[in-house]
Amino acid sequence: MPDLFGKPQRKGASGRVPDSRAESYQKFVNERYTCPPDLHARLVKYCKDEERAKSWVIQKALDAWLTTKGY
Repeated sequence: MPDLFGKPQRKGASGRVPDSRAESYQKFVNERYTCPPDLHARLVKYCKDEERAKSWVIQKALDAWLTTKGY
């Protein structure tokens, strides 16, 4: 059966990652977190000034904080 755009569906494509490559797709976890608007504005400004992604800044900050806590 073709997809919405009329392209024929590949045989064996069930929409999931093949088991042989599953480990390579599990490098990052995508979660959703909330924060106060003032903190978010500071984060966005820092990312813009330093030309970094928000995820990179959060990774570095969380790693530093957890390291100081002994984790």
